Amino acid sequence: YLNLVGEVKPRRRVVVSIEANGLIERIAIKKGQWVKKNTVLAEIEDDLLQAEIREVQASLKASTLNLNNQKKLFDQKAAAESAYLDTQYLYDIAKARLTQVQARLNKTIIQAPISGVIDDRFLEEGELAIAGVAFVEIVEIDRVKIVAGVPEQYLRYVQKGTEAVLNFPAYPDTIRVGRVTYVGTTLDPDNRTVPIEIEIPNTDNILKPEMAATIRVVKDYIPETIVIPQDAVIDTDQGMVVFIVDGNMAKAMPVTLGSVSQDQVVVTEGLDVDMPMITVGHRNLVNGELVEVKEK
Repeated sequence: YLNLVGEVKPRRRVVVSIEANGLIERIAIKKGQWVKKNTVLAEIEDDLLQAEIREVQASLKASTLNLNNQKKLFDQKAAAESAYLDTQYLYDIAKARLTQVQARLNKTIIQAPISGVIDDRFLEEGELAIAGVAFVEIVEIDRVKIVAGVPEQYLRYVQKGTEAVLNFPAYPDTIRVGRVTYVGTTLDPDNRTVPIEIEIPNTDNILKPEMAATIRVVKDYIPETIVIPQDAVIDTDQGMVVFIVDGNMAKAMPVTLGSVSQDQVVVTEGLDVDMPMITVGHRNLVNGELVEVKEK
């Protein structure tokens, strides 16, 4: 296996900013609350805008009446085209102004752009809101990303779609399996790694952003392979050996080793599956020494 260390990141993190100036009249959410997309988060005082809307609506109504009257006169050849066009121009201005004020009014209602959890809130009810100031941060954690860096010498083992087994020190018994969803295109010049992301479900919400994660990616798949504890191998002047039980004696078996993963090593030659190997007290043995096998 290729072993990596990573961090949990939210699938998406969005900072929602204020878009209108005014007092925050009502806040409808709390930190830690899950909200659905388009949920109303807060409302900004809109008394002045409501008054402006009524004024513009009255102006548009008057412009509409004038336009209709001028059109009738123009159709009857009783008014000049320029007078009709001037009235049309004033009507268009009033209509555009209503659209503009309505857009400003809509911005006094702050809505969630995504579904997620309110991770932080930066303003309180009754505060003066200024357009552009951050109001809340929403994180989407129903699905999370595990972000890690792959050393360049191991990059050949990782590609989009590669399966990975994930463990989390905070929850030792929790194991998740996911696939690599992103492999970076640029090497980090400082640590010579390429960033990767593994996206997994988090419907129980136990995985929190910035939580540590360990990642195991299959580096080599060798079918019907003998794998033994690395500590069972003894380095001698004649090469690597392991001790097996042969009758009632300890027998040193020269072995050829393959790849290593954590505390396990592959034996490519020298051992058969049915050979009983000695893994306790073996470092004090000599070849041919009598041994007594005790069954647990």
